Amino acid sequence: MNEAALPRRIALIDAWRGVALVAMMTYHGAWDLAYLHLARIDPSGSMPWRIYAHVIAGTFLFLAGVSLVLATRSGFRLEPYLRRLGMIVAGAALVSVATYFAMPQGWVYFGILHQIALASVIALPFLRLPPLLTLVVAAIVAALPQVFRSEFFDVPALWWTGLAPLPHNSFDYVPVFPWTAAVLAGVAAGRLAVSHGLDRRLAAAWQPKAWPGRLLAVAGRHSLAVYLVHQPIIFGALFLVAQVLVPDAAVDGARADCVDRCVAARADEVGCHAYCRCMFEDMDKAGLMRPMLDNALTPADMDRVRGMALTCTAMTLPTPAPETTAPMERGETPPP
Repeated sequence: MNEAALPRRIALIDAWRGVALVAMMTYHGAWDLAYLHLARIDPSGSMPWRIYAHVIAGTFLFLAGVSLVLATRSGFRLEPYLRRLGMIVAGAALVSVATYFAMPQGWVYFGILHQIALASVIALPFLRLPPLLTLVVAAIVAALPQVFRSEFFDVPALWWTGLAPLPHNSFDYVPVFPWTAAVLAGVAAGRLAVSHGLDRRLAAAWQPKAWPGRLLAVAGRHSLAVYLVHQPIIFGALFLVAQVLVPDAAVDGARADCVDRCVAARADEVGCHAYCRCMFEDMDKAGLMRPMLDNALTPADMDRVRGMALTCTAMTLPTPAPETTAPMERGETPPP
C-alpha cells in the first residue's frame, strides 16, 4: 500500500484519547479539591480512585504505543519522530520544574510524560518484532516489580525504574516497571490492527459530526497541549475559590480530619473536639499551621507538634488509649 492510501488520522483514536483527557481532568479536579481542602475525599489513597487513575494512565500509554505504530506504518522517519519526542521531553521537563518549585514535597520527577518519552524509545525495536513476542515482553515488564525489588535501585538516579523497595513521594509517578508494559501492549495491538487492515476500516467507519465528538477528537489530536494547560487552569480556579469564598477551608478540613482520627483512636467525640481545638490553637501560636497544611513540616517541627500533642492529650483526654496509633504523616496532626 502506498503512503497516500493510508489514513493520516483516525478520528476514533483521537476521540478515545479525548475521553481519556476528560477522565484525567475529573481525577485532577478531585485531587485539587482534596489538596485545597474544598472536599473531604482522598483520590491518592482511596482504592476506587487509585484504580480510576491507573486506568486513565494505562489508556494514555496504550494509545501512545498504538500511535507509534500508526506513525511508522509507511516506514520510520527520523525527523518527525525526533520532533514529537522533543515536544514530549520538553513537556516533561516543564512539569518537573514547575512542580519542583510549586509543590516541592511531591514534585514530579518521573510522571506520565517522562514515561511516554522513554517508552517511545524503548518501544522502537518492537515495531519490527512479532506482536506475540512484544506481548510476552510486556507481561514480563508488568510482572517484574511484583517479584523483584532491590535496595540497589533506591537512589534518586534510579527511582525512574520502579524497582526500589518503596516508591518515593511524587504527585505523579509512572515508572518504567510496570508501566512500559502498557505502551508495548499498544504497539502489539497496533501491529495486529495494521496487519489486518483495521486502521483503514476504523478511519472510514466513523467521523465526528456532532460537536461532542468533534471536540473530543480535536482534544485528542492536541493531547500534549491539553495536558500541560488543564491542571494550571483547574487548580488556579479552585485556588481562587478557596481563597475568596472559603478562605478557612484548609484549616477546617484539617481539623475535621484530626477529629476523625482521634475518634477512631479514642471513641470520645467531645474530648476529641477539645483535643483538636487545643492542637490547632497551639500550632497557630507556634507558626506551624501553614507548614502543616502545606505538608512541609521539618523533623524538628514534627517533634514540636508531638510535644503539643502530649500536652493537649493530658489536658483534654487524660485516659490513655488502649493501643498506640500509627505514626503521623507530615501533613497530619498526631492522634492522641
